[in-house]
Amino acid sequence: MEQQIAQFQLSAGNTLLLLFLSTLIYGLFEFLYLHFSKKAAKVKEYRTTFLGVLFTITVSILITSTYGRINTAIIGVWASKFAFFQTDLTWYWWIYGLVIYEFFYWLQHYLAHKVRLLWCLHSPHHAPESMNMFVGFNHSFLESIFYMPFFLGFFPALLGVNPIIIIVWNGVDAIWGSMIHISDGVVKGRLGILEKFLQTPNYHRAHHAQNVIYMDMNYCSITLLWDWVFKTLQPLKDSEPVRYGITREVNTHHFLDVHFGEFRLLWADFVHAPTLKSKLRYLFMPPGWSHTGELKTATFLKQQLQEN
Repeated sequence: MEQQIAQFQLSAGNTLLLLFLSTLIYGLFEFLYLHFSKKAAKVKEYRTTFLGVLFTITVSILITSTYGRINTAIIGVWASKFAFFQTDLTWYWWIYGLVIYEFFYWLQHYLAHKVRLLWCLHSPHHAPESMNMFVGFNHSFLESIFYMPFFLGFFPALLGVNPIIIIVWNGVDAIWGSMIHISDGVVKGRLGILEKFLQTPNYHRAHHAQNVIYMDMNYCSITLLWDWVFKTLQPLKDSEPVRYGITREVNTHHFLDVHFGEFRLLWADFVHAPTLKSKLRYLFMPPGWSHTGELKTATFLKQQLQEN
């Protein structure tokens, strides 16, 4: 069985690599189209995002060559040995696998927005003030290597999801999760009936907005299920155009500010916090929390919006 999973993983990995390269090529053509045809590409921002992708790939290769491969599939195969129960590849277990996989995707994404230390890792993905395919690849290597594989591989496998099912849904997530970052200069309208049950570019554009109404919403990657269950589903409103980016002033043309600016601000708050308790709370409370009571968290801003 382990040999079968290993062979399947190798085949799936090669397929995903091919799709990844194809998506990168599409991203390049998307940039050329937006730049020369639409005159809408933010060239310096593209450069910063592309540098972020290259940085993540480079560091990931260095870590992999030093410590070995760390990914969702490998951790899922390992965790399956400790699973509470075992499942096979019968059709209903695929549905079960998607439900469980999506739950843990929702959870890790929710925590990335609600725990400030994790937000420091996730914020480079949200910093750009435009939406394009390269934004979809612009994640911190710490996200991609260290904690996302545990949420997407370890925990689903522990709950009995077959490793092959994990690998397939992770592949679907990688493909569809990239496509929902397609530029609104290429695909503008809604996707018809798909908007009823799938996470679409429109939902994800709302997720990347700094508008208060859209902040910390639409966490899922494939379906809308857990956003609907946990009431974090927010459709895009025609009356509320998206303003991409994050709420702090960030120089989106500057690689260091995009990738490490949140860490700098967290360190400043940590140093100036008067007590050990407040220092620790800066690490684990939501972005915008302050020991002074001057809150700027998404929850507080939404309450203010409702009151007004």
